[in-house]
Parts: sequence; structure tokens; C-alpha cells
Amino acid sequence: MVEFDRQDILDKAAEAYDHAEATIRAMDSVFQSVTGSNYDAELTLAQFDMILQGVLLSVALADGVFSPLEQDFVRQFAMHGDLLEYIKNDSNSSVELTWDLIAGLPEDVAAGLVSILPKVLDDQCESFIYPLAAVDFTYSQVGNVITTPGEFLQSIEADMIRIAGLLAFVDSDGTDEEINAAVAMIYELEGKHWREILSGRSLGPGTPAGLESGEESDGEINL
Repeated sequence: MVEFDRQDILDKAAEAYDHAEATIRAMDSVFQSVTGSNYDAELTLAQFDMILQGVLLSVALADGVFSPLEQDFVRQFAMHGDLLEYIKNDSNSSVELTWDLIAGLPEDVAAGLVSILPKVLDDQCESFIYPLAAVDFTYSQVGNVITTPGEFLQSIEADMIRIAGLLAFVDSDGTDEEINAAVAMIYELEGKHWREILSGRSLGPGTPAGLESGEESDGEINL
């Protein structure tokens, strides 16, 4: 892997995030045009942020250590929505977490937190996926973003995996466990819902985009 300094990693992660944000805004515009609804892109972006933070948390905790550098990396992706604030509200304030607090949790407790994220975020993930899946099979061009049938999910997943891969290298060499954790969590949080909605179409029941059935990640991310 080519060596990057920390600012390079942050800049590349921000670039991938900006691309995902532009794609989401474009697809929201298509959805509004097709349905005539006043669907708010900010809601979709807030949901995306929370899903992404869940993915990043799974990566950060894959090796049992949530370092300060990893915490800082995750914090920058709460511009529209905050996973920890959502958990607090969803639990009626009975669960109040900070990234620092999560870093100090025993390894088994932290692993348990990651394991329940798909259930905690299930409604948000389904809500995030539905309006966008409605236009995924429509050829569209809005601004500088072009989508063709079946490619929107892959575009979003690619951006998320790129960001997660960069996190894996922010304080050390990325490991297979970290990369596989990212792919698995993306599938659990949003890929599964997408493929359920589009079952029988080109994506089929599928496996996480970029990881075919039975294939192991080699721990390398194209940075």
C-alpha cells in the first residue's frame, strides 16, 4: 500500500463522503421529480451519516481498540446525523454514549454494542433505502451525477467501503478483520434492505457489493 500521511487519509475520506452526499442529493431530486413529493434530502443524509458511523464503529472495534485517532475520524462524519444522539433518543435517554465512553468499554461489551446496531438502526436503514430504491432502476442524470439501473447501491457501498478502509489505516496497517467488518456491517445495515426491495431484479438476493459469496477480503483498499 502507498503510504499516506494522516491528512491525506482524512482528505480522501472527505472526498468519498462528498461523492456519496452528491449522489444521495441527486437521487432524492429524482425521487421528488418522479413522485411529486417534498422528500427532504437532509433526512436521507442524516440517515446515511448514522449508517456510516455504525460501519465505522464496527471497523474501529474489530481489533478491540478504539483509538483517539479513530474517534476523531468517526466524529467528522456526523454533519447531518449523529448515531449516538439517535441511540439516546431511541432509548428515551436511558443509554447515553460518547465515543470516549465506547472506547473505554470492555471488549465484550463493545462487541455486543456493534452486534445490536443492525437492530437499533433497522427502521432508519429501511427508510433510507426505500425512496432511493424506487428510482434505482431509472436512468437519470441530475447535475454531475449519473445513475444507471442497478448501480446506485454499488456507488453508495463503494464510497462507504472506501471511507471504512481509510479508517482502517488511520493509525495502523488495515487488517482483514477490519475490512471484513466494514463489508459485513454495510450489508447488514443497508444492503440487505436494498436487496429485499429489489429481489428478483438484477441485484438479486446477492452478497455485499464487491465481495462475492465465499470470497475473502485481502485486506487491501484501493486508496
